[in-house]
Amino acid sequence: SQYQQYDFERLSVIDNVLYGENATGIYRIDAAKTVNGRIVTGKLDLGQGGLVHPLGAYLEYALVGENKRLDVAVTTTQSGQAQQYHYVLPNEVADELTNGRVLLGRGLRGRHFGFALNITASKAYINDLNIEFTATKRRI
Repeated sequence: SQYQQYDFERLSVIDNVLYGENATGIYRIDAAKTVNGRIVTGKLDLGQGGLVHPLGAYLEYALVGENKRLDVAVTTTQSGQAQQYHYVLPNEVADELTNGRVLLGRGLRGRHFGFALNITASKAYINDLNIEFTATKRRI
């Protein structure tokens, strides 16, 4: 994890409060303003040997703040070069854990995909992420 403004090496949540550790000590981090965060996966082999269409990203999450936003960036390499597409989670009340779905573009096709959650909020918690996909009728 990184909290770029402070160069923390580790982050921990204790009693619902975020703490960061770096070479100079341990610090309590209170987000009184909106903060941007990012969670990135490596390239995932969703197709396990065949081509697939990712359909949606299902999340269990909490987002708090006035200007909260979450988008899912999908990277595919099926064309031989990396291409990235962004899809936005509908803005709903999510002060506590809730479930949401991000519908992905119908044209996505490939075997290997990378996913990034781009988060803007004063407080965010991602408990679960599942990618729904279906096999294509074409082979590699």
